[in-house]
Amino acid sequence: MNEFEKLKEQHLSNYKKAISEIIVNNTNSLIDDDILSLFRIPPLDSMDMIKSKFLSLAKKEKAVLNTEELNKIICLYRNMICDKLKELKVLRIDALDLKLNEFVPVKDYDVFKLTKKDLSLIDKKIKSRLKSFVNDMVFEFIINQIDSIFDSNIDDLIKEAVIKDSCKYLKKDYIKQLFENIDVKIIVKNTTLINGIKEQGERYIFTNEHSRLLNVN
Repeated sequence: MNEFEKLKEQHLSNYKKAISEIIVNNTNSLIDDDILSLFRIPPLDSMDMIKSKFLSLAKKEKAVLNTEELNKIICLYRNMICDKLKELKVLRIDALDLKLNEFVPVKDYDVFKLTKKDLSLIDKKIKSRLKSFVNDMVFEFIINQIDSIFDSNIDDLIKEAVIKDSCKYLKKDYIKQLFENIDVKIIVKNTTLINGIKEQGERYIFTNEHSRLLNVN
């Protein structure tokens, strides 16, 4: 390999490294900032969908809940989900890096392209894994622990009514609202990722066309 070929290869390597960095930063932002924000403890109790629902259902049935215990089980649920989200970060980065590594330009103006279709396949896996996490964690750390938030003297019929409505909410409306929000955040980050990769490709082509070191006549 002559010096010119080495420069071309180094230029390609730098281009791929720049895209890989964009992928990592975009994924970190999606998981650590956007999706995690839906699971972190909100600044106000009124913003906590799960807690607010439990309290409103209890109020409807004139039941008194142990809010300290309720906070504890919700907090445990949130912490477990946040820990599990690390796996999704690795999944997305690995899938995108694999596609990047498959890219081999034939001509100087060939660039790595990422389409909405490419991302939709990855998104499907991520959302499927996340939905499985959430369903498992909701069941294990909230539904299975509901008994602990009631006073031992509570009427069984009232307790049963609150549990029934709470479980219905957690399994349907909560999951639906949560993933509608996740969908929006993923779409925004995907658009940012596609645009970032496109801009990097434009820089790569520009350098290929205008650098004297990369153009030997």
